[in-house]
Amino acid sequence: MNDKKNLAILTIIFIIFSIIFWGKIGNPLIDFSRESYIPFQLNNNEKLIKDIFLIYGPFGYFLNAFFYKFSTNLNILFLEANLISYSILFLFYFILKKFCEEKIALIFSIIFISISIFSDTTFNFIMPYSYSTLWAYFGIYLALFCLLYNKKNILFLSLGLILANRIEFFIPVFIISIIYLINKKENFAKNIAFILIFPILSYGALFLNNIDINSILQNYKYIIKMTKTSSISSLYEGVGSFFEIHYFKYNLICTLKFATICLLSYFAFLKNNKIISYIILFIGFIFLHLEFALNLSGIILILLTIYSIIKKTISKEELLLILFSIFLCSKSFFAINSLSYSNYGFILLIFAVYLNLRNIDKKWLSNLFIIFFSLLFISKMIFFYYESKTKVITPVGNFWLNIQKADLMNETNDFIEKNIDKNKNFIVIPEGQILNLIHKKEHKFLNSTFTPLDFETFGEKKLIDKLKESKIEYIINFPRDTKDYGAKTMCYDYAVDFCKYVIDNYTEVKSFGEFEKVHIYKIKSKK
Repeated sequence: MNDKKNLAILTIIFIIFSIIFWGKIGNPLIDFSRESYIPFQLNNNEKLIKDIFLIYGPFGYFLNAFFYKFSTNLNILFLEANLISYSILFLFYFILKKFCEEKIALIFSIIFISISIFSDTTFNFIMPYSYSTLWAYFGIYLALFCLLYNKKNILFLSLGLILANRIEFFIPVFIISIIYLINKKENFAKNIAFILIFPILSYGALFLNNIDINSILQNYKYIIKMTKTSSISSLYEGVGSFFEIHYFKYNLICTLKFATICLLSYFAFLKNNKIISYIILFIGFIFLHLEFALNLSGIILILLTIYSIIKKTISKEELLLILFSIFLCSKSFFAINSLSYSNYGFILLIFAVYLNLRNIDKKWLSNLFIIFFSLLFISKMIFFYYESKTKVITPVGNFWLNIQKADLMNETNDFIEKNIDKNKNFIVIPEGQILNLIHKKEHKFLNSTFTPLDFETFGEKKLIDKLKESKIEYIINFPRDTKDYGAKTMCYDYAVDFCKYVIDNYTEVKSFGEFEKVHIYKIKSKK
């Protein structure tokens, strides 16, 4: 009975958040721009790998292309992401309930909604930087749920779903799952075929598009080259990836401050000064940089786990939960918070830490997390409130941008509608294919965008040659600070020769904006 009540509460909270944040989270001009445009390209006879550089598995792109056949509308993608996210929430609640009482599972699930799913970052669940990634994370949560509740057939389907979306995610989840099943002495051989269902559907569709082996090899070479670029290193540095050790010092300082506040509070709690104990937490957390206070939780969890293994106080199911939570956060190990890739597993990992703190009063510990995450959520909402956003109304659905960007977007859309013929194409530099989607314009470039990462991966000469070959009629330079890639401004810090070609062969026909400007160029007519 409590489960039905708790799920009803979570559903109501989720729906309220969904209504409030519909189209308002993330940045439609950056990663989501690519995600929303590629399915449109697929429906216009462009091919993954051959015409569109493919980083992730094809499942998410083909599925969204199928949805676009009913209507090319952003609301379809928003609805899909909300349904996936709600499903993950459902799984999250029952995973936690396997280890704790319903009340604790409910509290952590509410935290999961407010901090992770509806996080106001690029790594939120409802305007995701990659639908293939979101589907893969759904597969990971489903795999953990199936292992804990002995749902073997669905487990292998979930492994196949991961494989169809993110191959590199599949390998560790598959290994963990097989080892766990061996320990449980289950006969899993006959279920292996279930793994192949989603990959056959998605990769089969890929090969039905007559993709040749040379295109596949070239796509693979581009992926390898991309991983070795300075741009990707700068990008990972900005979100505190696993290899960026320079975050460690500040994270350690914040962790020590957090630990000091907790020790003082717990000491007061043990002395039966409960009100004072919670006041210490409240006041202490107000003056703490909350977003960095739990960044070393992964390291702390590993130490706690080693201690529990030595003391033989940990069950196989708890170890399974810990392994999955660490894996979900592994890409940003020194920044395990809602600002980075670890957003998808952050709360699960915190719950694993909670479980391992066996000798601490559970009521105090629960209230600690309630106070901490309530203040973190309030700080995020204050930031969201003061970062005023304006609705951008388009034929493919509405979304919100900050006031300045929204004004530029509206002016750009107005110019395109009035001045660019329907049979004329354009590209947006350095990023913003959502404009191509809005106006149903072809892109015809293998590279997703024109960021420093693309110029390093594909080579500036190749991009110039492609521009010459394609004879794109218009180029729209929409302002985008690319410092997260290590080069701040296009034409100055990177792509100098590309921009020189544009200046020599295109004429600026329009510019607008005050602090940031949009520049629109038209190809010069032959004399």
